[in-house]
Order: sequence, then structure tokens, then C-alpha cells
Amino acid sequence: MSMIRPTFMGFETAKRGIEVNQKAIDIVGNNLSNTETIGYTRQRVDTASVSPASYSSRVASSRIGLTGQGVEALGVSQIRDSFLDKRFRDEYSKASYHGQSAEILNDIQSALGDGSDLASESSLFGAMQQIFNSINDYAYEPTMDSQANLVLSAFKNMTQVLQQLDAKLNGVANNKIYDVGVDVDRVNEIFNEIAHYNELISQDATVMANPNNEYFRPNELLDKRNVLLDELAGYGDINVVALANGMVNVDFGGKRAVTEKECEKIRLETNPDLTIDIKWVSSGDSVKLTGGSFQAARDYLNGRGNNLRNEYETTKQGIPYYRDRLNTFATAFANVVNNTIPERANPNDPGDNTPLLDANGNIVYKTLIGGRDSNGTVAAKGQGLITAANISISQEWSEGGPSYFIFSKQENIASYAQQISLSLTGEEHKFVSYGESFNGTFEEYISDYVTQLGSEIKFQEGRFEATSMVADDFLDRRDEVSGVNRDEETANMLIFQKSYNAAARMMTTLDDMLDVIINRMGRVGL
Repeated sequence: MSMIRPTFMGFETAKRGIEVNQKAIDIVGNNLSNTETIGYTRQRVDTASVSPASYSSRVASSRIGLTGQGVEALGVSQIRDSFLDKRFRDEYSKASYHGQSAEILNDIQSALGDGSDLASESSLFGAMQQIFNSINDYAYEPTMDSQANLVLSAFKNMTQVLQQLDAKLNGVANNKIYDVGVDVDRVNEIFNEIAHYNELISQDATVMANPNNEYFRPNELLDKRNVLLDELAGYGDINVVALANGMVNVDFGGKRAVTEKECEKIRLETNPDLTIDIKWVSSGDSVKLTGGSFQAARDYLNGRGNNLRNEYETTKQGIPYYRDRLNTFATAFANVVNNTIPERANPNDPGDNTPLLDANGNIVYKTLIGGRDSNGTVAAKGQGLITAANISISQEWSEGGPSYFIFSKQENIASYAQQISLSLTGEEHKFVSYGESFNGTFEEYISDYVTQLGSEIKFQEGRFEATSMVADDFLDRRDEVSGVNRDEETANMLIFQKSYNAAARMMTTLDDMLDVIINRMGRVGL
């Protein structure tokens, strides 16, 4: 068997070693330079031993003379784990849901304020306390317009507080709708960018030449696409399907959003009652999500509690739910106030304090509270629904002035006004609010929904913290695989440098051997 091999094969072996280790050092430098680059995935040079022939194994006995041709670089690959990618994105979607939920609920709490603040006349408790104080003062002189005027001011303040709270809830809804609209535009951009990167990646010459070879991929483009996929997971649950040509198909909310180079679009639909829906542009169907900030926004912008009125509403206790609670408070408040002070049967007779009766023998009470229509006109008693948004001093009280509240200017009768005070501050009432009821005083009713809101905020914040910890754990585990470790890269750099020096030394040795063969062999005496 011949053991003679080509003379310069050793030089080729050494040269390959130098080239491969030089490239490995370059990649180490690239990794270290991108330690803080968002979305960067650690890279490595993948190598393999050079076969002596394309049609035989590396240890074929017939070709042993060509064995030992060194190393070749297969390409530069990313170190990434698709399982950790999926788990992180799933948990990130859950964390985004709870984070957005807590944010909206905190906005609701800020809008409603601290209902138990007695010192603030802009809170419900404070407005109720003002009514209580004004009626107590009025009770000492129930025939005086000056005292009745204080009562009128207190009731006006209560109606204004309810209107302001409703307006603040509308402000929260409008602000969140604007934010969701911005996010919808961003998601459409992400769909488009992913499809664009799919096209660029598929056009890479080496991918087209060998689509099943993971080593020949445009790593920087892959990193940019992965960053987009991570961001998209925050808006809703996604599923990524990798294709052999380097592209990915992306499902968003269970529907294919990106198909290779093509993508769908979504749109925001806002209803007159400030509820929303997110739909696919192509089909008009709702985007069916199970997590992410979109689902949280839809849950709490549309959350009406137990009594759903429309198919797009949810059972979460969101902005519509707390608006309904305010409306229930306003209705109950008006019902108490409008059914306490009777009209006089003979107002022109100073000595006759007989209450006015209707045809059925029922007492006719003064209308102190009404509801304004869209034109600003206060509806007559019994006409139109009183809500927190339209509650107002009645037209009769507004036109009649302070004296309208006084039952009789001739006699010191304070019991009717005191009955209003007792009903509003001490007596229990049944508050029926769209699918649920509450028995208690007005203050207890306010405390109930304030406490309920606080408990829900704590729950969502707790869930956000827990899911964020899980997501961060998967992110850390992913970074352990895909992130750059300075110590590891430094150790690799030393290894590649020594290999580079060894290959260079090998070439020097081969040069000395070749010099002996050419210049010294066959010369007698040397």
C-alpha cells in the first residue's frame, strides 16, 4: 500500500486550520461586541473533518494516503432552543394580560377616587356628608330660604360629583381605546415586518441552495424576526411554525396571521357605549384571544359583570360594570329624595299642611332630582332614566329656588328633610344593579364596590407578578442558551488562539520539511 501523499496537502491542512480558527475568533469577537444588543443570539462556527474523498469514508483503506486533510467550516449557526422560545412567549402573553388588566383597574380606581374620603366634597362620601350637614343646619330653621339654599347647594354638588365620576370613567375608556388603536396599528406593522423578513430570509442564496441545512441562515435577520415575535406575544397568544425554507407561519389568536410572505390585518371597532372589538379585516370575525394585552383591554373595556347585553361584552368587572354601579347609586339616590317631601294639597292656605294625594290616594311628592336629556332639558318626574351621567337638580327645584325644598314657611316642620338625611345615611336599601343586588346603606354600597375594586386590583397585580416571574425564568433559561456569556467566550477565544498558533506552527514545520526534501536530499556529505 502506498503511503505517499501529495506534497502540499499538509500546507492545505494547516491553512484550513488557520482559516477556521481565524473565523472562530472573529465570531467570538462578534459575540462579545453584541453582549448588550437586544435580541442578539449567540453564534458559533460549526466545523467538520474533511473527508479524503466524496465517495468514501474518512478511514477507507484504499484512500488512507489522503486521510488527514484537516477541518472545514460548515457555517455560522445560532444557539437557540425553540422550546424555550415558545414557553417564554406563552408566559409573556399571560403576564401581559394581567399587567394590562391591573393597569386598567388602577385607572378606574383613580377615576372613582377614594369614596371614603369625608373631607373631600368631590368624593361620594364627602358629598353625602355635605348633604347631611346642610340638612342638620336646615333643621334648626326649616322655614328660612338661606338654610334651604345650603341644602340646594349640597344636592347640586352631589349631582356634579356623580357626573364627574361618570365623565372620568369615560375618559379612562377613551384613553384606553386610543392606546388599543395604537397597539392595533403596531401589530399590523409586526405582521408586515415578519412577512418582509420571511422574504429576505428565503432569498438568501445559501438557504435556497440547501434549505434543510440550519447552518447557512442569515442570523441577523433571524434575530430581528425573533424580536418581533417576542413583541407580538405581548399583544396576544401566538404559535410559530418554522418552515424548511427559513420562513415562519404565525398564528395569532388561533388564526393564521402570517403565511410566508403574506399577512393579514386586524382593525379596532369602537361601539357608541365605548366598548370595543378587534376584528380581522379580511373576514370581519372577532380575533379570538386567550391572553395578551388585547384580551385584557377587551375584557375590561367590555366588562359588564353578570348581566351581558351584547355578544361582545364580557363577564369581567370592568368600566361598564362600575358605570352601572354609579348609575344604580344615582337611581337609588333620586328615588329616596323624590319620595320624601310631599306637595301641599292647599299651598295657598298657610294653616293647611295636608299632603297632596293623587287619584289613587297616594301622596304626591316633590321632585327634587331629575335627569337631563341630550338637549340639556330635565325630564319630568317618572320620565326618562336617571343615570350618573345625566342626574341633575329637577326643573321644579331649579325654577322654584331654595323655597321649593321648604314644606311650609308658616310652621317649623323639619321632619321631612330629616327623613331624607336618615334615608341617605342610616337606613338600609336594596340596590339592584344589572344582574346583582346589594342590601345596605348608601355608604356601605360605596364601600362595597370600592373594596371590590381594590381586591380585584390586588388579584391582578399578584397574578402579574407571578406570571412575570415565570416568564423571566424562561427568559433567563433562554439567555443561558442563546445569550452571550463573557467568561465562556473568553475561554473559547483562548482555545481558538492556541489552535491558530498550533496550525501556524504546523505550517512552519512543514516548510522546514519541504526545505530538506528540496535542498538537502541526495546531496552527499550534507
